[in-house]
Amino acid sequence: MNAGDPPADELTPAERRLTQHLELLRASPPTGAPQLAATVIRGVRWQRAVREPIALVGVVATAVFDGLALLFGPPAGGS
Repeated sequence: MNAGDPPADELTPAERRLTQHLELLRASPPTGAPQLAATVIRGVRWQRAVREPIALVGVVATAVFDGLALLFGPPAGGS
């Protein structure tokens, strides 16, 4: 436990279970594959490269949809 954490008797049941799981994880930390970091970085690089074009497509599609809704939607103030 950290210095700022509440005493164990003040924890909810969910917090106690989480603490137990974290203690097990601290006792035997997982080991990463040798190429894990390189694989993650490659994935981040291509995602960063395509993020702005995809966002632009979303903005254009929204604008087209809004324009069509204005053109073909019900007339304003009509009953």
